[in-house]
Amino acid sequence: MEKEFKITSAQHYEDTMITIFELQEQEDPLTASQIKEIEIMLQAAAKYEDEEL
Repeated sequence: MEKEFKITSAQHYEDTMITIFELQEQEDPLTASQIKEIEIMLQAAAKYEDEEL
């Protein structure tokens, strides 16, 4: 079940990047679900960068 994730503003982009960083820096190992969530967010961030930045 892949969800649609779209970044709609510069603030949303910044918040997403902070969330990704915080997930990667947590002490507990990432779960498969968290890794998939990070991948989805990174794809949305890359799309936003290509279209807006």
